[in-house]
Amino acid sequence: MNCQTSNLTRGWYTARELAGLPGMPGTDRGVKKAAEREGWEGQRRLGTKALEYAFAVLPAETQQALIARSVGHGAPEPENTEPAAEAQPAAVDTLRLTDTQRRVMSARVAFVREIERMSQLVSQQQAIETLVALAKAGDLTPYLAERVVVANDRKSETRTLSERTLKRWVSAFRKEGERGLAPKRRKADMSMPPWAGEFLKRYQRPQKPSVEAAYQQLVEQTEGPHPSIHQVRRFLAKLSPEARERGRMGPRELKALQPFKRRKTEHLLPNDVWVADGHTFDAEVINPLTGQAFRPEVTMIIDWATRRIVGFAINLAESTLATLDALRDAVSRVGMFNLFYVDNGSGFDNASVYEVVDRLGGTITHSLPYNSQARGVIERPHQSILVKLAREMPSYIGADMDPEAANRVHKLSRKAIKEGLKPAMIPTFQEFYDRLNAALDAYNYRPHSALPKIRDLETGQRRHQSTMEAWKSAEAEGFEALTAPADVIASLMRPQEIRKTHRGEVRFAGGLYFLRELADFHGDEVKVAWDYRDVSRVGVFTLEGEWIGEALLDGNATPAMPASMIQRAADKREAGQLNRLVKKAKTITGQDVEIRTLEPATESTYDDRRLEAGRAKARELAAPQAERFEIPRDPTQRYRLWQQLDARQRAGEVLGEQEKTWWASYPKTTGFRAIQRVMDAEGRQSPGTRRAM
Repeated sequence: MNCQTSNLTRGWYTARELAGLPGMPGTDRGVKKAAEREGWEGQRRLGTKALEYAFAVLPAETQQALIARSVGHGAPEPENTEPAAEAQPAAVDTLRLTDTQRRVMSARVAFVREIERMSQLVSQQQAIETLVALAKAGDLTPYLAERVVVANDRKSETRTLSERTLKRWVSAFRKEGERGLAPKRRKADMSMPPWAGEFLKRYQRPQKPSVEAAYQQLVEQTEGPHPSIHQVRRFLAKLSPEARERGRMGPRELKALQPFKRRKTEHLLPNDVWVADGHTFDAEVINPLTGQAFRPEVTMIIDWATRRIVGFAINLAESTLATLDALRDAVSRVGMFNLFYVDNGSGFDNASVYEVVDRLGGTITHSLPYNSQARGVIERPHQSILVKLAREMPSYIGADMDPEAANRVHKLSRKAIKEGLKPAMIPTFQEFYDRLNAALDAYNYRPHSALPKIRDLETGQRRHQSTMEAWKSAEAEGFEALTAPADVIASLMRPQEIRKTHRGEVRFAGGLYFLRELADFHGDEVKVAWDYRDVSRVGVFTLEGEWIGEALLDGNATPAMPASMIQRAADKREAGQLNRLVKKAKTITGQDVEIRTLEPATESTYDDRRLEAGRAKARELAAPQAERFEIPRDPTQRYRLWQQLDARQRAGEVLGEQEKTWWASYPKTTGFRAIQRVMDAEGRQSPGTRRAM
């Protein structure tokens, strides 16, 4: 702060400070003589011998000069001076302003504060007139001169100050504070134009038509007046992304445009919450059952607290079998869980899964429909594990795969499969299984960004924990997984159903299971516990839960032919696919189509033994065939054939094996005796004994 500004604030000036100003002598001595001659009020300046004179006793032209010199320098308000009453708006009001509004507001505040400082010595009117005059003359300080242009907030070339404008700013500042000095901005017109509804009907469709296509339909299908394409674009720009894309995107896709909640897991322990989901692998694998290429379904279970993959299963599709397989794998590895968090798919939302979860003592809960974001903890590993693994395989068929390369791989692989050869570009099921296990192990031992940071003992640098490190850390802090023996786990994992016994047998899943001890329970109901991996046997309990024994599939038949439940599911799936192919072929051709299975052509080598067997079969086929013995359906012809065979037998002729067997058995039938009486009666009645009636 300079000396002049300080004196103006106090209202007292020394002879040295006044010398040379308009209306004042040019020397200190001249100023003192003028003061003595005119009797100016004076006082000793504190700490010095110099006299200082009051601002009010100075000539008018000198006062104007002092005011002009003080404009823009700024000075603190006197301690005992009460400022003009002004509003103190909340800070949030100014936060809602744009950068331009805030710059204009700050420039206007500078002029208001300057008027307040000048008003301490002169009237507000005089202070405003002084600022207006200085602005017109171009004598404002550079600081205020720059803010004149910003404060006016106009596009005209001439931007200066006026008395009316300054008074309006002062009044607004006293009523509303700084917020009252911010310029008003015209808000966008958010009202719905009359044509908006008809346009959105044509634009917000799942087919996602372009703006031009929807606008063209609006013009062709509705009566005028119609907006221009530019009006339509401006209207769409006013809408929020969610409002604009509703109808073009389903509820699941709209989730990507909406806010979401981040869930913290610091309070969770391992095995508190398991999250499971299935994912169709994006690469083809050789099916071990059919030898054909297919995309396996991988069901993974992740522990939410540590992000560890605790179990997985591979199947043809997301199903109950895959869920139970993954649960068994996880429980066998890491113990029991508390909460099982899954979606509403058929593989999770069914009675079998509910029963197994209940028997394990856990709780199952489902996420909301179309809310995959809620299970992002399992959706992300699908990308970082399964999709990454699929990209490493030549049989990758993801959406971003080059179509030309994918088509070439498809043709070569199908040609090899048709010829009975193993395609080089499609891995076998065992190869896929081994690589999947390696990928899951690598994931579990890799640092995870959702886990806390630690200092690496080898590098000395800070990094995130791996999932296994997080698990071991929890165990070090006292966590202990609730485990069970393998036989208990197997028992718990097997769902139970009530069936009725019959002579030592119990029918389940289309098969007959035999247990000798069930003979004592003939006609009673029992509980049957089954294991989907091995359907060759089932456990049998009484209704009270007492163990009876294990019943074997076709245990009372020879030979026993156990059938795998997985194979049955595969056969059912194959039959359904073939039926759909037949219907599709009939739709295309308009005729009934028959699908036959052809054995693949394979290279075969023939040894001498096989060659001789083939030649013997050829000779057998070439030898003249004996006349086939056929029994007539007509009773009369059948009796006459027997008479012929009987005559040949009496004559000593050797009958064929079939002929001899029938000749001996036919007289024992009631039909033989009836036809014999008729035929013999006709033979005994001669024509001479008949009389006309």
